[in-house]
Formats: sequence, C-alpha cells, structure tokens
Amino acid sequence: MNILTTEDARFIDREVPKQLGISLEILMENAGRGIVDALWGEYDLFSLNNGRSINSFVLFICGMGNNGADGLVAARHLMEQGVPAQIVLVGDINKCSDLFAVQIERCKAMGCSIDMYDEFNDWSNVAIAVEGIMGTGFTGRLREVTIDILNDIDTMRSQYNFDLWAIDVPAGLDATTGHVAEGTLTYDYTVTFGAIKQGLLLYPGKAIGGTAVVAPLGAPWQQVLGERVRTITIDSDLAEKIINYRTPMAHKGVNGNTLIIGGSNDMIGAPILAAEAAVHSGAGKVTLAVPKIIKQIVQSRVIPEVMVTSTETNKELFDCRQVVAMGPGLGRTSDIPNFVDSILDSYEGPLVLDADALYALGHVGSVDKDALRDGEIESIYAVKQDLPYCVMTPHLGEFSRLIDLPIKWIERHYITLAREFAKAHQVILVLKGIPSIVALPDGTVYVNTIGNAGMGTGGMGDVLTGVIAGFISQGYSLQDSAVLGVYVHSRSADILNETKSWGYTPSDVSTSLGCVISELLGDYE
Repeated sequence: MNILTTEDARFIDREVPKQLGISLEILMENAGRGIVDALWGEYDLFSLNNGRSINSFVLFICGMGNNGADGLVAARHLMEQGVPAQIVLVGDINKCSDLFAVQIERCKAMGCSIDMYDEFNDWSNVAIAVEGIMGTGFTGRLREVTIDILNDIDTMRSQYNFDLWAIDVPAGLDATTGHVAEGTLTYDYTVTFGAIKQGLLLYPGKAIGGTAVVAPLGAPWQQVLGERVRTITIDSDLAEKIINYRTPMAHKGVNGNTLIIGGSNDMIGAPILAAEAAVHSGAGKVTLAVPKIIKQIVQSRVIPEVMVTSTETNKELFDCRQVVAMGPGLGRTSDIPNFVDSILDSYEGPLVLDADALYALGHVGSVDKDALRDGEIESIYAVKQDLPYCVMTPHLGEFSRLIDLPIKWIERHYITLAREFAKAHQVILVLKGIPSIVALPDGTVYVNTIGNAGMGTGGMGDVLTGVIAGFISQGYSLQDSAVLGVYVHSRSADILNETKSWGYTPSDVSTSLGCVISELLGDYE
C-alpha cells in the first residue's frame, strides 16, 4: 500500500484537477462520503444513544480550511441519511477557504445545526466527535487558542465518554514526520484519504492517531503521482507477492549456502541466533565461522543443522557461498576493522552487514544539518567512504555512528535520512527502529506496519540478519530478501504475542519463522 507525505497530498490536490479534470470540489465530496462510510463501518449510526439520551448526535468540529470543509460534507451526508449531526466552527468565518464557504452555505440551506465552538454546550449528547480543525498542512507548534480547544475536547471526552475521530490527520500531527505538537490529543480513529499518511506510521504520530481507516478519493491519483510514490507499507499483501513456492525437486544445494561470520569471547549467542535463523528461514546449508578460541563452545550450543568452522584457519571460507552475513557478536577490538576490510576485499558475492561489522566501518558519510533543517534534500548527505552493494541492518545507534549524526536528528528525519543514505551509497538499508524501514538505492522506502513491543530485547536484530541472509541464499534478490525478512521476522513475533505478550525470546521468533512462511503460501488458515 502506498504512503503519502504532506507534499504528496498537496500535489494530488493540485494536479488531479489539472490532469484528470476532476475538480477539488468533487474530491471533497468523495472525502466526505468516505468519512460517513468509515463511521458506518464502526457504528450503527441509527442507534447513537448508546446509553445516553435519545437526542445523541455526531459532532463535527470544523476549522475554516478544506479539512473542515470535508467535515461539513460528511455532516451533510449524515443528515441526508437521517443520522443526527451537529456542526461547530473553529476560527474566523471571514477567513475561510473558498471551498469551505461553498460547503457551509450548502449546510445552511439543508438546515444543518451549526454553532460557533464557543457557543456550543451540548456535550452530554455527543456520541461521536469528528475533528477537522487542521489537516495535513500543519507543521511546527499549535496556537494557544487551538491548544485550549483541544484540551476542552479532551475534558469533555473524559466526562462523557464519546469516541474521537480525526479527519485525514489529527490536529497537531505533522503528516510527514509523525512528530506531534504540544497539546495534541490521542484519537480513537483517523479516517485518511487516498492512502495512509506517513506521519500516521511514524512515532509518536502512530501512537496518537488510533486506528487508521483509508477512504478512497474516487480518482486515480496514483496515475498523477507517477514516480513520486516512493514510500510503501510492508504488509501481508506485499509479502505474498514476494514469497515463492519451492519446486518439488528442490534440495539443499538449490536452497543455498549461507555463511555467518561473527562471535567473540564475550558474545557467543549473537552469531548462534543469526545462524539458526538462517536455517529456520529455509537456507539449504548454513555455516557459522567464529574465532578458533570459541569454536568448541559454539559447536556445543548451536543446533546440529549449523556447521561450525574457524575464521582463522579456513582458507576456503567463501567457496560456494550464496551470501555472507557478518557482524553479530564480532566484537570491537582493534583488529576488527582490518578483519572486516579483508572480508569486503576478498568476497564479491552478496553481503549482509550488521552490528559490529557496521561499527568497524566508522563514519561512512556526513549530514549537512542546515540543509536538512531547511529541507534541501538533494544536498543533505555527503559520501566519505564507498561501500559494496549489500544489505546493511543498523539500529539507530549504529546508524548514528555511520552518518555521524545524533540520534535525535535521525528520529526527526527518519525516512529522509534512510532514503538519502541508500541512494548515496547504493545499498539496501534496513534501519531497525519503531517502525523498521527498508530503503533502496532508487529512493524507494518500505515502512514496516507490524511487530510489537515484545521485540525490544537483545538478539532480535541477530535473528533478522540470519533471516535476510537465509532468503538471499535461496535466490531472492537483496531487495526482496530485506523486505520479506522484515515482514516474516515481525509477523513471527506477532504470532507469539497473541499468547505471550512479553517474555518470548529471539529464539522463539526464529523457530516460528516457518509458520509465517506457511501462512504466506496459504498452506493453512
């Protein structure tokens, strides 16, 4: 599913009328009907009393822009259907948008109940409140008057227990970055148009938007956007398109030969987790290369399906390998950077770089903070070190070191920085965070939509590395392996979360991978 930014939404509003001859007014009518359909999808609107009086109604809180006008259209359609609705207006009616002016006159002609917000006091009969104060154009800070209104709404909701909906995005949410201004409320639902807005998938926006309902625009907006649509959700629909059945003649040679390089005196578990995950993801052969000093203990702990060898003595380490994954538990001693460089120089096949292998690379690029702050995207990132074509799987701390930028900056410009890094270095970047994202060399970014808080434990990243490597060894492209790996890894955790919301382990996630693959292939419901 496509994801839209603020700029994408503006482009659609501007270009659909130009290119397709579908006016913004028609789009607004479709949006209003979409709000109504979303409400009907969650409630029996003919039974709004819900323990209140027989006079209960849907309340539309409308600002003076086109977002508020969407709410006016919805109120009109509800009234036409015989569902009681009340409109309250926020702002100066003399400064409303042109389309708002058209819609408010239509509402008046229909006899809709309309008040200014300051004059409204019938909160006890509100069954559902729908907020349309700002929409996707918001950035920065909320005005004090808006904060006061939102606080008032929240107080009334606490007192009268009605559900709160947002139109397109909640007031105070940046539709691109997901950042929220002081005073922003938490919503039960957000009905958004055409496609989900990026800010509803990124924290903290995801936490306050509630359940997102995507309403159609009634126009082929994808045709207008063309190449601008470069942000996509990672979900079951996408994973099902990538996954393939194995041929009946498949054998271990066909299913690939995976090499995992990692481990050190203090970190034995990490490479074991990665290697076992590669096995569970379906790799035909998996070899784990560790320092000679820990080889024996690793052999005693890893599952028997994993072959164990030494990084020091094996001169044919890379022979017949479909993929090499390096980094889990490798350590950060002074000799590791040279070791990593030697691997990069000697192995020319597909690579997955994780953890300490990434640390060994040091700063590979730099970010111009002023350009980033000013939105000058094309000039924000400079390459300092070339990288091979590979999959890189850093968490935020590791990514911070790679680009020499504080984590707080990365969190604020999450997708932008990932996209520019992948483009500049021509790598597949799997940035592990909440949510995890996959950025491709062509600028496409995939945003993970599943997973849960139980995944926040040491070793989960090592399992993901093994899963991605396992898929590469089976013949999937680096791009598809990264996307599919993120999905299967998170879905496995979600299955475990259904019966055990925390306390499940990375090993549990690893052993459940096959269930997810069977689910994607339709082997069981």
